[in-house]
Amino acid sequence: MNYACKVKVLRTMRGWSQGDLARACGIGNFDLSKIETGKMLPSEAWDRRIRAALGWTPAVDAALDALAVALASEREEAA
Repeated sequence: MNYACKVKVLRTMRGWSQGDLARACGIGNFDLSKIETGKMLPSEAWDRRIRAALGWTPAVDAALDALAVALASEREEAA
């Protein structure tokens, strides 16, 4: 799961719109949209703010990666 997908999943799980997350981390809506679509990677400062706003810890990263692996293997089994 790439960075953009993780941001979108975590934002959605919180029930936030892009505007909600943009306000929570002080990033413009346009820039956040570019980050969520993978058209732009955030600076280190923006990454820290996004992670803080979403409560995104290393444990959350590990859980998202495990979910991505599980979903990929489930797709392979279904094919």
